[in-house]
Amino acid sequence: MGADEKLLQLLLVQAEGRSVSKGKVRVRELAGWSLNEEEYRLEVPDRGRLDHARALVSDRAPFEVKSALCEINDCTRDKFAAQESRTDLNTEMLGLDWFLGVVDLRHLVAFQRRTVLDQDAPESSAPAADDWDALMDLCFGSPKPVVCEITQSEASIVFRSSNPNLHFRVTQDNSNPIAIHTGRPFFDVAQYRGRWFLRDGYHRAFRCLKAGISRLPAVIVRARTLEELEAVRPWLFPQEVHFSPSPPRVVDFLDDALVIEYNRSPLIKTLRITMEETNALQGGDL
Repeated sequence: MGADEKLLQLLLVQAEGRSVSKGKVRVRELAGWSLNEEEYRLEVPDRGRLDHARALVSDRAPFEVKSALCEINDCTRDKFAAQESRTDLNTEMLGLDWFLGVVDLRHLVAFQRRTVLDQDAPESSAPAADDWDALMDLCFGSPKPVVCEITQSEASIVFRSSNPNLHFRVTQDNSNPIAIHTGRPFFDVAQYRGRWFLRDGYHRAFRCLKAGISRLPAVIVRARTLEELEAVRPWLFPQEVHFSPSPPRVVDFLDDALVIEYNRSPLIKTLRITMEETNALQGGDL
């Protein structure tokens, strides 16, 4: 068996084959700021609703910059100590200036424009606001299993999944140099230029705020660049919106007057590996 075939087998072991979901998703998109060009927003937004949302934002008092960091007690501090030793957490945060703490979701700026809710998934209840064991499980969960639809041919293999975070990663293991990754499981906040941002965990934040929970344990990154903040992708709000007098906040996703809602089919992430073998003389000698 060649090295390429072994690599394919390793990737197949990592992934669990399953049919891709065909159901609809519900999108909540912040409308009080300029909308981007979104090819998957198939419904034309109501102009009056957009104008009303923008008027509400323009009439808001200037954003009051507050620290999102909350005090923690000895019990919570002990729970964080157990998380800090996790290999996957330290690998994920390698090269970043980070620590663990409790944050108030009401003070976080949102750089994501949309949150996507799976209408076919059963609605799960949020933990109690004072159940810190359950909140820690929610915010520091185990890595998600790799679940995708797999198509294999003689020369390639294709992975398809409704998980938008599915991606390949290069590892330090020569026997398994490529791994399939499903995104980090940690609730993730960043401080950048004096403001506090939700870096990862928008679904969990929406679910908890909807249940009246505003304080959550989190990984906190002291970001030095927009790249470390992870706010540079074209489908996110631009930097001038992040630091405007009235930036979008995470709590704004709960305000029906500030969002538009529409249904669409789930986006399917596709990863493809093509097998190719070549031979060449070492050093180019004849």
